[in-house]
Amino acid sequence: MPINPFNRLAVESARRLLRKEAYGHLEKALEKLHAADIAQLMVQLSKKERQVLFNLLEPPKAARVIVEMDSLLQVEVLEDLEPQEVLKVLSHLPSDKAVEILETLSEDKREELLPFLKEKDVDHLLSYPEETAGRIMSPDFLALPEDLTVEEAIEEVRCSKEKEVLYIYIVDSRNHLVGVLSLRQLILQDPKAKLKDVMNTDVVRVKADMDQEDVARIVARYDLLAVPVVDENIRLVGVVTVDDVIDIIQEEATEDIYKMVGASEEELWEASTLRVAGYRLPWLSFTLVGEMFSGLVIKHYHYTISTFVSVAFFVPLIMALSGAVGNQTQTIVVRAMAIGRIEGMAWRILRRQLVVGSIMGLVAGVLATSLVTLVQQNPMLGISVGLSLLVSMTISSAIGVLVPISFKRIGVDPALTVPSIATLNDIMGTFIYLSLATYLFLRIG
Repeated sequence: MPINPFNRLAVESARRLLRKEAYGHLEKALEKLHAADIAQLMVQLSKKERQVLFNLLEPPKAARVIVEMDSLLQVEVLEDLEPQEVLKVLSHLPSDKAVEILETLSEDKREELLPFLKEKDVDHLLSYPEETAGRIMSPDFLALPEDLTVEEAIEEVRCSKEKEVLYIYIVDSRNHLVGVLSLRQLILQDPKAKLKDVMNTDVVRVKADMDQEDVARIVARYDLLAVPVVDENIRLVGVVTVDDVIDIIQEEATEDIYKMVGASEEELWEASTLRVAGYRLPWLSFTLVGEMFSGLVIKHYHYTISTFVSVAFFVPLIMALSGAVGNQTQTIVVRAMAIGRIEGMAWRILRRQLVVGSIMGLVAGVLATSLVTLVQQNPMLGISVGLSLLVSMTISSAIGVLVPISFKRIGVDPALTVPSIATLNDIMGTFIYLSLATYLFLRIG
């Protein structure tokens, strides 16, 4: 039974063998572990321990382990290796995986390695823009001429031992993609029939320059194990497999989460606390400047606050609840945009969120009016707080929808809207509350 790398005993055993320099025993233990387990085990070790352990792995096993590692851990392990050692590892990887790892390395290290990787089509894949189908596709696929018989095609499949065959792609004499068959469909056909007579001509395909997020959506929508990649002339150039799609989905979701809180994944592995602070400061600086406007709003209504001091007690309440509603709405909208579920539905979602915000504002407003009136013995103050919650929470719902959509339309990542939405809601909530309180106390009260 494999050792669970999350088990403290496994980590302690590895460290004990490293301390004793019992490398032979450690090599035997590593041979029994799955590559993914070794990758997780290395996360628990120090940098020096990781380097020693990685050097004990045979190149084929090391290649499988490096693929399972987090990108930042890949950099840490490979940057300290000599170029020839890195090449031994990369030579055992498919071209698309080699490109994926090369992208994580420093430019100097990449330049050292590229001349030795020409035979792996790495240069060709790197010629495509980042985060496109061309950059993540695998050039290793099985494409057969349309004039082949089913019997001949099955024999070709048997001979393609080094290729992972999920689908058989059928091309014409000019390498244009004209059809596709799954393995099951192939073996069920008449052996003497030609591929062009039995193939499925309605092929789901993607262009090489398509964004990788769009590729992931297509694979998920049509429930595919792989999707063919074609150039502008519909010539087959590669395939994107479902394991690549899973990586894309995880990568994009993680990136969005970090962006939404003004942080970066690099923080997990960054040794310098100054650099970690540098990752976060731009987001916090924007918030700081934005909240200054909230201060200006409060200053503008200083007479109301100084005359009716109890009004100031509930400014944080208004800001907190309107901000919470805005964040909830913004999170839902940004996630919907990321998975492509908002196309053509913007106004419908806006109307829905306005209704939801109004209902929550009404409930919160009635509750707040009752509690403030009971605690402060001041019905006018209770009405000010209640009405302010109703209005500000409704408007916050609209802001949570409109700001991400606006960012998307001007080409800015919607995940970056969090600081702007939080700041807008604070300014708006404070303004509405103090305006209503001023009107009710000075004009009516």
